[in-house]
Formats: sequence, structure tokens, C-alpha cells
Amino acid sequence: MTQVGKARGTTPDALNYLESFTLGAVDTSLAAQNAVVALESLGLGSVYIGGIRNKPAEVAAELALSARQFPLFGLAIGKPDPVRPASVKPRLPQASVLFEEQYAWSETQAQAVRDYDRSLRAFQREQGLPERDWSDQASDRTRGPDSMAGRDVLRDVLAKLSFPLF
Repeated sequence: MTQVGKARGTTPDALNYLESFTLGAVDTSLAAQNAVVALESLGLGSVYIGGIRNKPAEVAAELALSARQFPLFGLAIGKPDPVRPASVKPRLPQASVLFEEQYAWSETQAQAVRDYDRSLRAFQREQGLPERDWSDQASDRTRGPDSMAGRDVLRDVLAKLSFPLF
């Protein structure tokens, strides 16, 4: 948009605001999800790589990104190996995240999370993975800056990539 604005004689000052960054992140995520659906229809598989945000400055440098470009996530694409079919990790049940009219955590959501913990452990056991409840993992990931795998510096990195985010 910077170049389009310059060609029209306007400055892209609104790009400096959090709303514009959020809009870009949402649009990117929606486009990626649509791409994943299209890839699956072609018999391809994909995996989102959120871990690139653990070292956002390093990834931006590796990709030679310009100002106002940020690696939100990666997307690995390939052909699934028919000899090694992949199991789909269970997701949080709708009952744990769906609220009607207003947000009000209740025993319904709490029970759905407990049920999910059990189904995730069964999946982990089936896959030969260490067993750990989702609720423990989620609590650990949100405990504080030390639990964010380097993502606690994201605002500073974005500022260095020319995203002041007012």
C-alpha cells in the first residue's frame, strides 16, 4: 500500500496503527486457510509453522524482508506419504469455545476441557508421544514472558521492522 499511496500522492500513515497490522494478520491467516483447503483438494498436505515467531528478527533477515514485512507463520506443503498415514490431532471441542449471547465460563466449558485433555492424551499415547494434558500445556504457554519462547520481544522486533503500532 505504501507504493500505491505514493503513486496517488497520499501517505500511508494508517499503516502505523495496530488496526492495520491486525487486518493484515487476519487477511494473511484467512488466505492461508483457503490455500490449505485448496491444497487438500489437490491431494497435497500442509503444516503451519508458527515457531518462526520464536525468532522473528532472524527469520525476517533470512527471508530478506523489507520494512513493514513480517513472517506471521510458515506453511510447509508436500505430498502425504501413503505408507505413513498421518493421524489428525484432536482439536478443542466446540463446547469448550462456543458461548451464546455472552461469554460466561461455566461447568459446560470446564467439562469439555477435561474431556479434551483425555482425548489428547489418548492421541499422544497412540502416536508414542509423551502424554500431557492440553490444559497444562496451555497454562504453561501463558504463564509469563519466560514461557513465550522468545515471542515476548515481538513488539520490539515489529518496531525495528517499521511497525510502530500506535
